[in-house]
Amino acid sequence: MHMIKTQLRAKIQNNWPLYLAAVLVTLIMRYFARTSDTDVLKWILAPTAGWAGILGGISFEYMPHQGYVNHGYQFLIAASCSGCRFMLLTFLMLVFMPESRGSSISENVYTGQLLQGDTVLHEPHRGRKDVQCKCRWLVFCITLAYLFTIFVNGIRIVLAIRLPILLDRLHLFHEWLTPDRLHTLIGTVVYFTALCVLYLRVTLTTDRNRLFVPVFWYLSIVLLLPFAKRLWYHEWTGFGEYAVSVAGACIVVWAVVFSIFFRKASKKGKRYCKGYFPVLEYK
Repeated sequence: MHMIKTQLRAKIQNNWPLYLAAVLVTLIMRYFARTSDTDVLKWILAPTAGWAGILGGISFEYMPHQGYVNHGYQFLIAASCSGCRFMLLTFLMLVFMPESRGSSISENVYTGQLLQGDTVLHEPHRGRKDVQCKCRWLVFCITLAYLFTIFVNGIRIVLAIRLPILLDRLHLFHEWLTPDRLHTLIGTVVYFTALCVLYLRVTLTTDRNRLFVPVFWYLSIVLLLPFAKRLWYHEWTGFGEYAVSVAGACIVVWAVVFSIFFRKASKKGKRYCKGYFPVLEYK
């Protein structure tokens, strides 16, 4: 326990500027996540609507202060569909993940293990490299979270349009599976699956329990914060049903992702799947 506290204290002391910058970004993203004016959110709604249109062959028309609408399907990409909350939790997961392909370099620089040729980088040269690495990692996290959100949200929107039509034609809607519940399930399955896959591709951690990291971040933002808000205002209408739907979908997705990735890893004789993102290096 003492060793864990020491490592945690050292990590915070080393990375506090990065964490402070992450808090500032979080506050800015919270503002965008709360706004209902789509004119303020065009920076993320416009590319999302464009990608969804390409992916699903659906055209969207922008209506000022309301969002992107398709009159044929009677579907509106409003401010609540921007994906800002998913972008925020993706960004936080990347920045605060235990072992990442950018943070590992920062730790090496801090401990004096990063070599330039055969010479260990010492202060002040090491300090400059450390700041450069943290800045690059922060920009990388913001950029990846933004592009990843557009990509995933476009898929979610297309499914939210096409799947209800298909289920209605097959007469699969019934008393429990209503259009509103289906919309919640689609969002949960798509977002949570994407978050798990992204984490497995970026992390350097080889622990078999590493999938609990995206579980923690997703449920914290999607369930824990709304729970705290409703606890403060004493408003519980519909929350129990929502929480059960989200938690149940997450459990199913987690089990499927876990079995698929670790079954592939065991066939290759490895304990983990390697990521696709390159380690940030100095040249």
